[in-house]
Amino acid sequence: MQRFRIGAALIVLAIAGSVIVGQGTPPVPNAAPASDVVIGSGSFSPIVSDLERSLKFYTDLVGAAAPATIPAWSSDPALLNFLGAPTSQIRFSSVRIPGSTLTVEIVEYKDIDRKPVQPRLQDPGAVRLILIVRDIDSMLARLKTQGVPVVTAGGVPVSLTREKARAVVLKDPDGFFIELMQPATLPETNAPATSNVIGARFGLTINDTDQTLKVYRELLAFQPQVDPAFSSDKARQDLMNTPNAQMRLTSAKIPGSAVEVEFAEFKGIDRNPIGTRIQDPGSTRLQLRVKDADATVKALVASGGSVITTGGEGGPILMSGLRVAIVREPNNLFLVIMMQAPRPARGAQ
Repeated sequence: MQRFRIGAALIVLAIAGSVIVGQGTPPVPNAAPASDVVIGSGSFSPIVSDLERSLKFYTDLVGAAAPATIPAWSSDPALLNFLGAPTSQIRFSSVRIPGSTLTVEIVEYKDIDRKPVQPRLQDPGAVRLILIVRDIDSMLARLKTQGVPVVTAGGVPVSLTREKARAVVLKDPDGFFIELMQPATLPETNAPATSNVIGARFGLTINDTDQTLKVYRELLAFQPQVDPAFSSDKARQDLMNTPNAQMRLTSAKIPGSAVEVEFAEFKGIDRNPIGTRIQDPGSTRLQLRVKDADATVKALVASGGSVITTGGEGGPILMSGLRVAIVREPNNLFLVIMMQAPRPARGAQ
């Protein structure tokens, strides 16, 4: 039982940005100021069908050190209630991305019904991990020799005018999309000089831009830059392998962090929202630290979100000194909302 309690504490602590970054790590350049709602980011958390396989893929992808041992399965009730799957077991492990506070926290469930899904890039709910790299050609060549599927038309990087960068999209073993991007001018980074990966962004395909902005701009106080109209940019179509599609992009940094989120809405192409459950391989969590978890969860539910955390219907639950809840937002992204729980007044029982 003690081991399970430790597992619960670790997965919750991994949500907190200070734990992810670690003591003594230099601050990430170009962070956005915290807002009145969101004060920081945490992990990109893909739900996978095989933790060992995915852990090997992501450690190799970003050049991280592989863990010495594979984590054990946990059936801790508090942890599973938080994750909204009280009858299951889970195991998880994290991979740090050089130059970014965005960590890949890989999660696998068992002893619960799972239906894997591999969306297309135009399907609402599809996500992209966007890695900023120094040398896209050498990285792509290495990944091709390993048999990593390339999504981009022609299998080679395209030149993006808007971003002033070259980019290519690949797939991980569960069908999650990985975009490699080499800017014409490399940004400031605290990544080691030996690392090809120097930063990361998060991409989400959305159903409707206006609906999404009601959540992220009006409720979560993101400061987005919105494309005023749909574009039929050929390079972007080739990058996503979405011929003849039009796309509208919105980008914003997560308040209190340097992590940029890119929202992409498609039209003129068939789209199928993914509609997964949190345990299904292909689902994704994104962690946000907030000033007031109760108020944030209440606002998200009022806007059409649904609480996934078992026992969280009335608001976040208390776990390992944190107020936490997982809320499904309109695009089927599972938002982990957390804050440090207020300490009881001195002398309080």
